[in-house]
Amino acid sequence: MSKVLILFLFSIPLLASNYHDSRLVTGAKYPNTKSEGITPVYTEAIAPNNISYEGGYNDLLKHVLPAPDQENAGSCLFMSSTGTVEWWYSKLNPQITNIQDKDLSERYFMNLSKEGLDDDLEYWPTDMIYALNKRGKIYRNEDYRYTKGWYKRVDGKRVPAIPNEERAFYSISYSWISLYDDLIAPMVKLPKFEREVIFKDPSENRWNVTTAPKDIVQRIKDMIKKRNAPVLAIYNHVGYWHANMIVGFNDTASTEGCPFVGTYDQRMNSRADEIVEEANVAKTEKEKNKLLRKAKNFRRRGKQVSDSLAESGGCRDKGVFYVRDSIYSDPSMPLYDYDLNNTGEETHLNAPVILREYEWAEHLINHAYQIYPVL
Repeated sequence: MSKVLILFLFSIPLLASNYHDSRLVTGAKYPNTKSEGITPVYTEAIAPNNISYEGGYNDLLKHVLPAPDQENAGSCLFMSSTGTVEWWYSKLNPQITNIQDKDLSERYFMNLSKEGLDDDLEYWPTDMIYALNKRGKIYRNEDYRYTKGWYKRVDGKRVPAIPNEERAFYSISYSWISLYDDLIAPMVKLPKFEREVIFKDPSENRWNVTTAPKDIVQRIKDMIKKRNAPVLAIYNHVGYWHANMIVGFNDTASTEGCPFVGTYDQRMNSRADEIVEEANVAKTEKEKNKLLRKAKNFRRRGKQVSDSLAESGGCRDKGVFYVRDSIYSDPSMPLYDYDLNNTGEETHLNAPVILREYEWAEHLINHAYQIYPVL
């Protein structure tokens, strides 16, 4: 881990430079559960070589730590929630300059869910931070890392397995297994956190589109300025729900033609075509009909976004959010070593920030809220 973080220290000054150009990075969004399917969605995002646009709201950027690529763990809510806690920990402790000490364990937060600490939450998509409050502390990533390992399922639960054991898998899903009972590493004490909901989908549907209020962009911007802190957003990422952090905005930056929302209908239809192909080879009529209904829903939501975008006047020329995501591994970033006992499984850290046009929030976000400490 240290080699990664030392290299990342040299990328921090870029955040304070003048903006010159940007590039596209490709990310793979895997389904969160098997019920969503097995095919990942590949999408491109604009990654600025630095993110100090003139006139932008850039105050939050100095505390943003890039996330490891979540790969197929279905851990986006925990990546963004832990990222928000990391952000606050960095802001509240300016005397801590070692990036390693600010890099907190997504895996520990994930494990709390598997241990049932979220069972009594009123609404877990927005209230997961309260599960972490029950512990009031967290490990650093270097001590309890977001990792890959061998596991198998026994009675429906993941358990550690011997390498290459029959019916065993090697993947990031190993991180869902709680293995910290005998860990003697010190934990980071956290303040109690609260959360303020900006918008919750009326039907509590993490796949819904076009249900956000028309002023959702202004609401998010106002909330960012209210506490000078990030906002967590949940939205439909081409058929799979996804969560990330909004860490700033810029009214003068180019939307680059709204690459995410502008092609959304087309990509949802392409995904629907793939699902129809699956339906055509389904083993049972029940499974076939289920897949056909799923494809129909993809087309319906794609059209909703296309119609909504057209009714709102189409894509603006300017206006973007700065987003910290967990699915856009960036070749310009250092490698993240998931497994210290293995080689070849490393992946580049995600781009510290990507850009999402304001239309992304207006037409795709279905939940938005802000986590903040109670001091």
